[in-house]
Order: sequence, then C-alpha cells, then structure tokens
Amino acid sequence: MTSDLSLEANVKKSMTWVIILSIGLMILGVLAILMPGLASAFFTSVMGWLAIISGVVMIVESFQSKPVRGFWLNLVVGIFYVIAGIYILFNVGAAMLALTFAFGILFIVEGIFTIIMAFTNRAGHRMAWLVAFNGVVTLILGIMVINRFPFSALWLIGLYVGIGLLMRGISLLVAALAVRRAVTSSSL
Repeated sequence: MTSDLSLEANVKKSMTWVIILSIGLMILGVLAILMPGLASAFFTSVMGWLAIISGVVMIVESFQSKPVRGFWLNLVVGIFYVIAGIYILFNVGAAMLALTFAFGILFIVEGIFTIIMAFTNRAGHRMAWLVAFNGVVTLILGIMVINRFPFSALWLIGLYVGIGLLMRGISLLVAALAVRRAVTSSSL
C-alpha cells in the first residue's frame, strides 16, 4: 500500500517537472515566433557549436579506434565537422542563407512527393485528400521560401524552430496532464 502511494507521489512529482518543461518549451516557441530573426541566428549558431563538438568527438574517437577500423575516416570527417562548425560561427548570416535555401528546396521536394504519394498509393485511403492537402501546403511553403529568398532567411528558421518548440511543448503538456489524471483516477 505504501509502495503504491510512493509510486503515485513520484509520478506526480515527475509530471510536475514535465509540465514545467513543457511550459518552458511553449514560452521559448512563442518567443522564437515573435522574434524569428534572433531565433534564426541563435539556432544557426547552435548548429555551429554542435558541429564543432561532434567533430571533436569524432577526432578523439578516431585515435581510440584501431587503425583498421576507420581511423582515417573518423579523423577526416571529424576535421571537416570542426571546420564547418567554425565557418558557421564566423559566418552566421551565410549559414542562415544556406539553411534557408536548403529548407526551401526540401519543402518543395517533400510537397511534390507527398502529393504524388497521396494519389498513387492512396495513402490513408479515405483520408488521401488530407495527405494531398499536406503536400500542397508544404509545396506552397517551399515556393514561398524560394520566392522570397534571401529575405526569407531572416524569418524561416526561427519561425520553423518556434513552431516546433510550441507544438512539442503543447504535446508534452497534454501527455503529462493525461498521465497525472490517470494516476490520480487510479488511486481513487
């Protein structure tokens, strides 16, 4: 009986932290949506740091691996990661342009393939129209990004990250509240 109560208390305590995290994600998402230029620069810089850290880890791993098992590959790729990360950090504007252009092309290709999939595979059977609609919206977004390039670099990455953070925060909050309700109702 006491183990059930302590388990319930632990779950509620954990869900409180998850709720706090989800609210934090939603706040960050809204801030990124409201200030997409700053969020774009910040996210691009984070990608630069991640590339540097990944490259350093790969270089260190290359010296720890046996020469037969990919020493040179890990070393060379790690060096390229570090160089790319440094380039991104010293050229955030150019990196934002490159990422925005890549996102635009990605959205166009994804939209076209989603539309084709909706009609050829009848994805979702009766809901194929929804898959096609998703493809059309994605295609339009890609065209808008490329059409407004390079000015879309000022808002696209920040807006995209902001919407992603907001949606993750909302879904995490809904899941945490559902778990909390289930635990509370099971104890009654």
